[in-house]
Amino acid sequence: MSDIVKPERPGGFLDFLPADCLARERMLRTIEKVFRSFGFDPIETPAIEFYKTLAGEGGDVGKQIFHVGCNKQEEDDALALRFDQTVPFARLLAANPFDPKKRTGIRLPWRRMVVGPVFRGERPQSGRYRQFCQFDADIAGTESMLADAEIIAMMYRTMKALGIERFLIRINNRKILNGLGELVGISDGLELSSVDITKELMRILDKLDKIGLDRVLQELGKEPCDRFDPAPHLSSDGINKIKEYLAISGNNSAKLDQCHKVFSGIKVAKEGLEELRQITGYLAAMEIPEDHVQIDLSIARGLDYYTGPVMETILLDAPHIGSVFSGGRYNSLVSRFTGQELPAVGASIGVDRLFTALDHLKAIDRSRQTVTEVMILQLVPHREGDYLAMANQLRDLGLNTEVCLLDDTTFKGQFNFAISRGVNFVIICGSDEFEKQSVQIKNLKTRIQTEVSRQGLAEYFGQSNR
Repeated sequence: MSDIVKPERPGGFLDFLPADCLARERMLRTIEKVFRSFGFDPIETPAIEFYKTLAGEGGDVGKQIFHVGCNKQEEDDALALRFDQTVPFARLLAANPFDPKKRTGIRLPWRRMVVGPVFRGERPQSGRYRQFCQFDADIAGTESMLADAEIIAMMYRTMKALGIERFLIRINNRKILNGLGELVGISDGLELSSVDITKELMRILDKLDKIGLDRVLQELGKEPCDRFDPAPHLSSDGINKIKEYLAISGNNSAKLDQCHKVFSGIKVAKEGLEELRQITGYLAAMEIPEDHVQIDLSIARGLDYYTGPVMETILLDAPHIGSVFSGGRYNSLVSRFTGQELPAVGASIGVDRLFTALDHLKAIDRSRQTVTEVMILQLVPHREGDYLAMANQLRDLGLNTEVCLLDDTTFKGQFNFAISRGVNFVIICGSDEFEKQSVQIKNLKTRIQTEVSRQGLAEYFGQSNR
């Protein structure tokens, strides 16, 4: 006999048994319903892309990519698993320009949604996985802040539809952070541009919740270890300006007013502030309460392709899980494929992380253990054909029906099995019922048992019993 293989799965990957799968399905249907209500069209892209398509993002993205091995694979044809749904979306847009004569391709502006697994080669930890499901919604082809406001409104409505009350959508603008780099005097280094060093500034600020203000300021003042180290190495004056920036408080309007004073004369920051002012105005028109959407000037988002407003959602009763619904504006991503900018904005739900958070909050309903609604007990030998015909009749009525295949042919054994499966109804048809051409229907919710004729099944299940 060959060696027994231990049935273990790699770290960072998950199995889902029926109760979890059904709960996730309900969650996904709720999300999809909200996304569709905003006019987002479904698409699907492959899980595998060319490595060069994904790795072109630079930054830390290349470290996270899962390579796919193939025989006789040329370097230019190297394949990898997608790490998000946004880069494949940009590739899809570039590959399908609208042709007004043929009326083919994608006509802009366009709203799309997509759900599926993505893969990241990172160290597994609570709420972070190597394979996880993302549900994205994006609007491409418009620079209007109406699109950004609609994305945020969709995020708000999705959280409410999922029954989550204590959540916060935090918004900021990368243009403000670019202006912050200018404010504190970041300039080109020997081997690194001011853009690269400003991105490091953003990355450090984005860790404020995790490491606290003192550690953030310490990292911002740290000297580079070599000429390739993007450490900002801010002066004491620069550190004080960061402290002043992070101390800005009040409601959204007050924060914007204070920022206008701090960034006086810095054009890019003023553009970002005006965009946030437009967004908050549009959100007010849609009656999105400010206690759920707040400007947070430390939010940067990690990916390099964001160019404007950024947003992320945290659950106030599970902050350790991190952001469960995040995104932003990315106007330059498609230019990698076409040489021309195409404005876009979107957000993504980390489905597995959100599921983990809701499980932590004891908000996951695992009462459904099976899709089966009706189980037919096999109580009379050699009548398999009759039981199968009965199952066929019930399936024609739209009922998910299972013929009990338990080796134990006793009533008690099969009935207990049906209860353990969590079905709603049990069909009992023994010798007496066969003789009378009837069946006993046991409603396991109400515990009421009813005898009906075989022809009366449609009437029974057409009533409120179902």
